[in-house]
Amino acid sequence: MSADTTTSRSNSAFKKLLSLHTSQGIKQNRMFLACGEKLVRELYAESRDNIASWIRTPQLPDAPTGVASITLSNGLFNELNSLGAAGPMLALRLPDLPVFSPDAPWPSGCTLFIPFGDPENIGAVIRSAAGLGASRVVLLQEAASPFLPRAVRSSAGAILRVKIEHGPALSGLPFSIGKTPVFALDMRGRNISEIIWPPVFGLIAGMEGKGLPEEIRRKCESVSIPLQNGLESLNAAAAVSIALWTWKSKSRRKPGKGP
Repeated sequence: MSADTTTSRSNSAFKKLLSLHTSQGIKQNRMFLACGEKLVRELYAESRDNIASWIRTPQLPDAPTGVASITLSNGLFNELNSLGAAGPMLALRLPDLPVFSPDAPWPSGCTLFIPFGDPENIGAVIRSAAGLGASRVVLLQEAASPFLPRAVRSSAGAILRVKIEHGPALSGLPFSIGKTPVFALDMRGRNISEIIWPPVFGLIAGMEGKGLPEEIRRKCESVSIPLQNGLESLNAAAAVSIALWTWKSKSRRKPGKGP
């Protein structure tokens, strides 16, 4: 094993990398982890200047020229690679996320308000938002960090391809201002296929399991996805993806044309 291979858990660089499995460690060190051969290749191609370290074992490929490298023993690498992904890992610099301002001009299209506590749901909904053209994602205070390893992998790197903002708590959303229409995904709402989406609007989803507070339902028009076979609800991220597709498919139709 090479002399420059880190083998001790007490190594400061390794301890810093290991802390990136927590929201606090990500905030403190201003970095996040990404793993998986395909994701690493894409992030290297798209965000090379944002890479802080290329993380490998002695058996994995060396870092590309000009990229800082950290070599870990197999044991330490496997501990860091909690998802068991193949290939090297990346530590990337944390981007600055702006704070949502309800009084600032809203971008055209859909602004998503997301409180999901499951990192995989956060990653999945950000991936859908990027793929289906949402203008931005506002992560509410209840939401898990989008830069946790499971969220990054679930997003397939989309966390760097869509605008993300920090928002208030779910109960503190200032929709009473009434400047922009906001729809709420709720199983008791109006059939989503009947909705005529305005050029600028917000879409809010409830927390996994708990759904939406009654005060949110009173402030927003509730829309629902009709289900069959006795199901009452869908996975939170799946429901948002269907809602985005419903909006996107309608917005692509030419005026005067049928489905």
